[in-house]
Amino acid sequence: MAALRRRGTPPARLLLALLCWALTSRCTGATAVQPPSVTLLQTPERAPRPGDSVTARCEALSTLPELTLIYWLGNGSFVEKLPPAAAAREEPVREEPRGAGVMLRRDLRLEPFSAHHSRTTFSCVVLSPLGAHTTDLRWPPPAPARG
Repeated sequence: MAALRRRGTPPARLLLALLCWALTSRCTGATAVQPPSVTLLQTPERAPRPGDSVTARCEALSTLPELTLIYWLGNGSFVEKLPPAAAAREEPVREEPRGAGVMLRRDLRLEPFSAHHSRTTFSCVVLSPLGAHTTDLRWPPPAPARG
C-alpha cells in the first residue's frame, strides 16, 4: 500500500477500482446488475394505538445481496437511538432468491407503540454500490370516531 501511495494512487481509488472489478465480474451473460429498490413497505391495516405491538415490513430486490444493506431510520437516525429506549428495533435481515437477484426483508418492531412513534418519520433504506433507494413509512389514517 505504501508503494501505491508513493506512485500517487490513493487507497480510495484502489478500493473503487476493486469494487468496479467485482461488480463487472458479477455481470455475466444476460444477468444485468441493477440498483436496489424497495418493492414492498407493509404496515398494519389499522392505525396503531399506544401500547400496541407493531411490525412494519420492508422488502427490497438486489442483484448484489452480499454488498447490499437494508435498514430502518427514524427521523434520519438509527431506530435503536429513538426514545423510548429499546421500544424500536430491527429484526435480522432475511434473504430469499428471486430470479437473478435476492429479495431482502427487514422488519421494524415497535413495542410498545407510543405517541412519539406516530409522529416519527420511519424510512426503509436499501443501499448498495449501485445506488440507494429510500421509502418513507406512512401509518394508516386513524379510524373515524363513532358518533
